Amino acid sequence: MRKTLSHPATWLIAAGVSLLAVGAGLYLGAGTTPPPTDVVSPPPPPQHEPRKSFDTSGFLTVADKLKPWPPTASLEEVADSYRKAGYRLLGVLDQEMAKPSLSSRQRTQGRLVRAVLLNYEGEPAKAYQALSEARAEIEADAGGAREWLFTFIFYQGVTALRRGETDNCVLCRGESSCILPIAAAAVHTQPTGSRLAIQHFTEYLDRFPDDLEVRWLLNITHMTLGEHPAKVDPRYLVSLDRYTHSEFDIGRFRDVGHLVGVNRLNQAGGVIMDDFDGDDLPDIVVSSFDPTEAMVFYRNKGDGTFEDRTKEAGLSNQIGGGLYCVQGDYNNDGHPDVYVCRGAWLLYPVRPSLLRNDGNGTFTDVTAEAGLLDPVNSISASWADYDNDGHLDLFVCNETGPCRLYRNRGNGTFEEVAGKAGVSGGPAGGWKGVAWVDYDNDGYPDLFVNNMTTTAALFRNNRDGTFSNVTAKMGIDGPRQGFSCWAWDFDNDGYLDIFASCYDRALGDVVKGLTGQPHSRRYSNKLYRNLGGKKFQDVTKEAGLDVVMSPMGSNFGDFDNDGYLDFYMGTGDPSLFLLVPNRMFKNVGGKRFAEITGTSGTGHLQKGHAVACGDWDRNGTVDVFIEMGGAVNGDKYHNILFQNPGQGNNWLSVKLVGKKSNRSAIGARIKVQTAGPQPLTVHRHVSSGSSFGANPLEQHVGLGKADRVAVLEVYWPTSGTTQVFRDVPVNRGIEVTEFATDYRTLDRKPIPLPKGGEQAIGR
Repeated sequence: MRKTLSHPATWLIAAGVSLLAVGAGLYLGAGTTPPPTDVVSPPPPPQHEPRKSFDTSGFLTVADKLKPWPPTASLEEVADSYRKAGYRLLGVLDQEMAKPSLSSRQRTQGRLVRAVLLNYEGEPAKAYQALSEARAEIEADAGGAREWLFTFIFYQGVTALRRGETDNCVLCRGESSCILPIAAAAVHTQPTGSRLAIQHFTEYLDRFPDDLEVRWLLNITHMTLGEHPAKVDPRYLVSLDRYTHSEFDIGRFRDVGHLVGVNRLNQAGGVIMDDFDGDDLPDIVVSSFDPTEAMVFYRNKGDGTFEDRTKEAGLSNQIGGGLYCVQGDYNNDGHPDVYVCRGAWLLYPVRPSLLRNDGNGTFTDVTAEAGLLDPVNSISASWADYDNDGHLDLFVCNETGPCRLYRNRGNGTFEEVAGKAGVSGGPAGGWKGVAWVDYDNDGYPDLFVNNMTTTAALFRNNRDGTFSNVTAKMGIDGPRQGFSCWAWDFDNDGYLDIFASCYDRALGDVVKGLTGQPHSRRYSNKLYRNLGGKKFQDVTKEAGLDVVMSPMGSNFGDFDNDGYLDFYMGTGDPSLFLLVPNRMFKNVGGKRFAEITGTSGTGHLQKGHAVACGDWDRNGTVDVFIEMGGAVNGDKYHNILFQNPGQGNNWLSVKLVGKKSNRSAIGARIKVQTAGPQPLTVHRHVSSGSSFGANPLEQHVGLGKADRVAVLEVYWPTSGTTQVFRDVPVNRGIEVTEFATDYRTLDRKPIPLPKGGEQAIGR
């Protein structure tokens, strides 16, 4: 139940630290008056305690104090509640701090709240000053809040490091900024923040040397100055040898986002890569968790750059936040439409948006007329034609109550049927990720849903509009703390497997994984291998994925064109101190996965959210776009577009067009068999990929060294037909229309980077 007090300002002071605590019971009794006594006791001896858990970014602090908005609130009303929210709370706090009646303990706690709110709004220098003043008060008051001294020292280090990141990576970024290991060209040229952070982290570790998380932060900070490992205190050194050396090297990816014009400074959000204007070039749509920021539509110009067409596309009013967005042609007019999820992580639900693609470079908000205006706290949704009537339906996860299943009536409107279909998930909520997965190949998509508070769920499609819960029967057990998930055929056996990430944010255990040590957590990710549609087998450990990663967004693609699907994880947490690399994993022959983050140069330390994998420049390799940034204004970062260097392998890109089936061809299956002495069979399933990020619906198929495709099969679930094409040339894009007797070769040429872009630009 939400805590209510008569005066919010008093609450900020009197329970300020309790407000910031994250389930740790850290209330210090601030604001209480001890009973009068005639006996003056000596103060207790100073106590030095390890750092306590609290909301270092201010995300929870501000979210909890927002003025409630009604269920009918417009996107503008939601945005208005967030505008300068941290500064508004600072004004309330300052009024209370000016009162002479405050005790030293209250004043100390107030300064901590002040520092948190300043960090929330992106003012680390001012936050550091508030912490320094608070620390001086603690050290001068033997009784005071002495047990909090090392919490302040730790937070001084975190805040100073954030200042260094802001000065050097956010305001003065280059293409190698913040990529682990930090290159010589990306060393901080403004060292003040990092120097202070080293001082405070070392001071903390001298008292508490076993804190692996602080040791990690100390090592990262030394890296920002080019001092790792040489100048790291040997007692606290963390080796990155295992991270930087991989058994595989597919080449170093390069961030070209700043060169091509897609590197907006962003909070966490969603991304879609697909062709929205019908020119056969993948465009990029980006949403942001920041309710005051509009969605962005980047049109691929075909000359190696993108142009911001947000205003022209009619998306400037699409504010109100949005941690996820996903495409699907719900009205079968040949133009992919967009659904935007909102309300994730918030106390109050927010209306979503259904944006109809008008086919002329513009979108129209048709949420109300489509029957989708119901506000919800949602972080993911997924399109599929679950009843095989040729029209895309929509499943929407809900964090705070029952999920939604919207059945497409075929006339531009939807009917909510989750309860009737048996997939509402109950009133408890917690549903975070969703993947449609036809695990038994009967042509009807089944449903996998990942949950943050309990185990995941698998629902079998009964082919009559209802579903049955087969979670235990099919061998699904976890993960707990589930987050993003997806269905894919990672072993190319023709049956869809499931990857379900675990949102465990224990920094120490992430570090253990990076350095080759086993984690100590109860739960981790789950990789389920499909055993011929009869059962799923947990192969997480055998596949090398029993690691803690703190994943937020994710997606998959064949990064080296060897025919097996690899994946990329965007990592992070609202906390300012959770600074870990985003991760890339190579699929080794459908049997296991090997981390290639270090050798691929994709281990960006800033927080990564939604991921889209696609060939934006039509050169036959899968590139990676990461929507970057944390959950608050003070933790934004520039979006990243990693350019694939290429590995010399062959490929085929297959675009499907449904006729009786849904126009997007979602749910269709592709089978490719190559010729030659070492034939390869590759299976693909048409979807947008992971539940946090949307790939192009066109399927990119890596072929290794095969120089031709012997057989290409396309199966359409709605019509039940299979098309077969033989001797298909490689290294090109083709279009296959349902029922057509032949495919169409697409006229495409590789798109070079802008002039000068082939050379390194910036740091």
